[in-house]
Amino acid sequence: MNVLVLGGTLFLGRHLVRELLERGHRVSIFTRGRTVASEAPVTRYTGDRDGDLHAVPRDGWDAVIDTSAHWPSWVAASCAHLARAKRYLYVSSISVYDSRGPEIGDGRCAFTEMPANAREGDMDAYGAYKLRSEDVVRAVFGPERTIVLRPGLIVGPHDPTDRFTYWVERGSAGGDILAPGAPEDDVQFVDARDVARFAVRLLEDERTGTYDVTGRPRTTTIGDVLRACTSGAEAEVVWVDGEWLEARGFEGWQDMPLWIAPSLELHGFMNVRIDRALEDGLTLRPLTETVEATRTWLREEPIDRDRVAGISRERETDLLRLYRP
Repeated sequence: MNVLVLGGTLFLGRHLVRELLERGHRVSIFTRGRTVASEAPVTRYTGDRDGDLHAVPRDGWDAVIDTSAHWPSWVAASCAHLARAKRYLYVSSISVYDSRGPEIGDGRCAFTEMPANAREGDMDAYGAYKLRSEDVVRAVFGPERTIVLRPGLIVGPHDPTDRFTYWVERGSAGGDILAPGAPEDDVQFVDARDVARFAVRLLEDERTGTYDVTGRPRTTTIGDVLRACTSGAEAEVVWVDGEWLEARGFEGWQDMPLWIAPSLELHGFMNVRIDRALEDGLTLRPLTETVEATRTWLREEPIDRDRVAGISRERETDLLRLYRP
């Protein structure tokens, strides 16, 4: 296949490019040119998703993979420019669902509603705009040429969000580790490499439709994650009550990765049905493999890199002192 990846240098896009190349496909990427991921043998086009697509050829694409569009206007511009592509795979999000129910996924639950007076760029409306973006792709390419992936929390090497990386890094450092909630609390996420492999195989098998893509529901706990992340380290995990954390200003996984404040009642976010994806070939690697690959990548990263999720060691120490004086 001749495949165009919109994105392709940061996280999921990087793994998609690698998977495509390893499976013998021709790959082009369209990026802003701000991040150089590797010297991979791809054709590079430079521009901005927000209306600047003239550098990209309109014709000749067996598939377009869109990893980087949050907003419907961006998707509309891409679809209009690339409407002659044979298929369009759009990476959406499970945030399209109303996660207040006990279970979401596989189209068996309500979708999130657009907030009043929302505008593109409003992250409070991220899920609703992702849902509209899906509709844009289907309107242009029709159901017979559209694949929509709705991933959950994507993790693994090259993750820029720290929403899983925090625990790998913190666990490796050892010592007293503050962990939110209880060790039996369910968590759900998916390795970026598994998403990439599944996406490419869907294209190769000429599948269409919508797939929720994350880990198997109710099979992994945050205790499992901490055990894997502290393997080989001198560490003691201290489990801290979620309501106690909320009372001190903690709300969600920017503060405590993989944790959602109990008062938010977003039960479905960690209980997503993925039956259709499993039936059509999604395979999931073991947790330990994801942790080890992430740890290996982190060793190559600058020790003073900016961290965008989790808490500092100083704040952790202060909280532990308060919790268990």
